[in-house]
Amino acid sequence: MGRRMGYLINKKYIDGEARDIETVVRLRPWIEDEWRNAHGQFKKTKLVTDYDAHRNIFKFKIIFSI
Repeated sequence: MGRRMGYLINKKYIDGEARDIETVVRLRPWIEDEWRNAHGQFKKTKLVTDYDAHRNIFKFKIIFSI
């Protein structure tokens, strides 16, 4: 699973790729805790996923509303 951090207006996000969506769902609380420890509190998160059939991989983005 890979991930990186980016910025939207009044929002920040982490995006990456995983082999299955269950991995992203399972790791989401941990990712949120790590974000909270590194960057402080946030209001809410939103998980956005997309499936790349050619590569058989899920792309995901966790958006943090600050």
